[in-house]
Amino acid sequence: MHAGGAIGIGESWINYPNWGATERLATLLEGVAPLALGRDAEDPGDVLDTLITALDGVGRQWGARGPIWQAISGLDIALWDLKGRLAGVPLAALIGPRRESVPAYASGVGPTKVRELTERAAEMGLGAVKTKVGFGADTDRATIAAVRETAPDMRVFADANQAWTFEEAVENATWLRDAGVEWLEEPVSGDSPQDLVALHEATDMPLSGGENVYGLENLVRYAGTEGLIHVQPDVAKSGGLTIPLRLAERLPGTGCALSPHWYAGAIGLRASITLATTVEQAGWIELDVRDNPLRDALVTDGFPLSDGAISLPSAHGLVGDLDPDAVDRFQVQTDERRLP
Repeated sequence: MHAGGAIGIGESWINYPNWGATERLATLLEGVAPLALGRDAEDPGDVLDTLITALDGVGRQWGARGPIWQAISGLDIALWDLKGRLAGVPLAALIGPRRESVPAYASGVGPTKVRELTERAAEMGLGAVKTKVGFGADTDRATIAAVRETAPDMRVFADANQAWTFEEAVENATWLRDAGVEWLEEPVSGDSPQDLVALHEATDMPLSGGENVYGLENLVRYAGTEGLIHVQPDVAKSGGLTIPLRLAERLPGTGCALSPHWYAGAIGLRASITLATTVEQAGWIELDVRDNPLRDALVTDGFPLSDGAISLPSAHGLVGDLDPDAVDRFQVQTDERRLP
């Protein structure tokens, strides 16, 4: 996004399915950009509301709200980045920082390279690991056992990515709880709040989720689900920074912390850290510990960690400077004739 001689940079969720980037580019250029061009860059929330009003119905009729929200989210991140750049300060300074850092847990652990990635997390000073489960009981039990053997003092969470039926979720949540897993993310296919309540009542397992919930009111209702202790909006899916910031204002009294989901590149990670350090109800930040050049090589000053916590970015805006060599390596030419 361009305004006042500055450029704001955003990131949309495109890492699944493998054609996501092609679809997202078309949605951004042909659906989102014509509605956003010429609007006030100083008011990201107003732009977001305009886009939701115009396009959420398209997503419902298309049967694909996700791609619409993911495209809008990337633009919202760019607008917030632009807002900070135009002000000449880190965006957190405009929102109001609550803390200088936020505790991080390692993710991306399992079902393969479990020991290697757990060792990496320990070497980074992280105190918690989120394991991937939902690959069959034998594989899942081996994953948890490998983490325990590799780093006995590591706190352990688990993410099933909606892999189970309700009955399977009850069975698996029970043994995971007994194995000391502290909370379970997206355990049930369909992610129904009613199923989550019933699962918590049956197993007493604390739950988390929210990365695939679209719309502020839906997220607020989701955060109020009995047994849910972490609501996890994804800045590249859930409405950029605008919707999660509004969600945070509605969390008091729910018993639910805001712990942003993030599993992609550097730009969205910067936005997630800013979000988690500027809301009162913050819990954890997710830090994928697998190799990822679009995260590790793209920004010039990285993601400093201290005592298992990731520090608030100091760059102007959200993103700061991108490494020009990395941009050259990763950049793909698009058809400029499609630009409005």
